[in-house]
Amino acid sequence: MSVLNQVLVTLFRLFPFGMLTLSLMSGFVVAAEEDLGAVLTISPEFCITSADKDACELTLELKWENKLLRPICILSDYKEMAKWCAESADTHSLTLEISATDDIQFVMIDKETHQTLAGVKLKVIPAAEPKVRRRYRNPWSLF
Repeated sequence: MSVLNQVLVTLFRLFPFGMLTLSLMSGFVVAAEEDLGAVLTISPEFCITSADKDACELTLELKWENKLLRPICILSDYKEMAKWCAESADTHSLTLEISATDDIQFVMIDKETHQTLAGVKLKVIPAAEPKVRRRYRNPWSLF
């Protein structure tokens, strides 16, 4: 397990799930921690892989609002994404080109205190294989 994955697992264990509110709002998955006034949104919220490709390739946009007006960092369990930090509190979005086969978690933390502010998840849904009709009689049956 990589160091980033260990940090994310630790953050999710320490994060009080009772304070996390998930809702669907105009095509975005929104995660907000009410006490801190931080909101993180993801667009698109899910990706469906095609039957011929296992990976989902798309442009992902993360947007956030933070009432604390301090720079934030974005952590993810996506292997190709290193920890990303905003240079100033005026930055409110991040665009990524991704190729994923599994769900991806994103966590927004305060750059100075490393406190978890909000989190969202990109869901990767594999395309269903076409159902093959089963023949109910034996191939050697004459009737």
